[in-house]
Amino acid sequence: MNRKVTLLCTAAACMGLAACGNGGGSNAEAGTAEGGKTITIAKENDVVSLNSILAIDQKSFDVIGMFTEGLMTLDADNNIIPAIAESYELSDDQLTYTFKLRDAKWSNGEAVKAQDFVFAWNELAHNDEAEYSYLVTDDGACIKNGNEIVYDGKDDLDLGVTAKDDKTLVVELDKKSPQFLSLMVFPSFYPINEEFYKEKGDQYGLAVENLLANGPYKVVEWTKGNSVKVAKNADYWDAGNVKVDNIIVNAVPDFSTSALDFENGNTDWTQLNSTLIDRYKDNEAFKEEPESCLWYLQYNVSDVNYPSMTNPSVAGQ
Repeated sequence: MNRKVTLLCTAAACMGLAACGNGGGSNAEAGTAEGGKTITIAKENDVVSLNSILAIDQKSFDVIGMFTEGLMTLDADNNIIPAIAESYELSDDQLTYTFKLRDAKWSNGEAVKAQDFVFAWNELAHNDEAEYSYLVTDDGACIKNGNEIVYDGKDDLDLGVTAKDDKTLVVELDKKSPQFLSLMVFPSFYPINEEFYKEKGDQYGLAVENLLANGPYKVVEWTKGNSVKVAKNADYWDAGNVKVDNIIVNAVPDFSTSALDFENGNTDWTQLNSTLIDRYKDNEAFKEEPESCLWYLQYNVSDVNYPSMTNPSVAGQ
């Protein structure tokens, strides 16, 4: 199966992305002290959280997608193909998906089970801090009971997703959802090992030791505000098709700095801002990648430190 690691968030990236990639940087060929091929990437922002339920930023989603895998993924041509799901069936009325899971395991040796998806999706729907909980509603995947849980606050309900057995996941929809399979690529719908999640509590996803991997890579180093390093996961079900042994993602807020690192062979991929495009547009490594992007301001209308924000005219009440 021809596969790729998705390094860009599937739902939020930059329109007209300009990047320099694999420009002969020494890292791509020489690797690290541990050996193997290493690619170094420069990203503008730092990772915030590697908890797939709470993550909201592109870089966090990028890294989550390196070490965790969901039901579906993208091939080299951006077609949606099965990942942890080996196959799926859609009912005649298009309201029920039945996924058959392949033999895959977490980095603690436990099997990836259908219950891992049931737990993760219900946790997403019921968690008040999960900003992407709306994705289970009719504004997203249209999962049964999603509207009632997220919008109506009915905490006694569960989503219409069940584990028929360890390898069979059944998802019931409120209505037809043409976008359902594409959403399965998004990290908010990735599985979570319930026992490990509860054991780590509010520290889950905040440090290397508080993470489990079921994807192509494992997080081996994480220096907050600086870099994240992932290494090939030998226990990944499709490890034979993972061609890069290590990926280092550096936080480099200044585009000029990351471009200079690229020129010096210390970075293999970087974004460019508009002021740098003319300088590099004739470089053979320059590439434009059009993608969708959504940026927005979210106002705090309840913080007691800013009482003026509770004014109905300001809060839109």
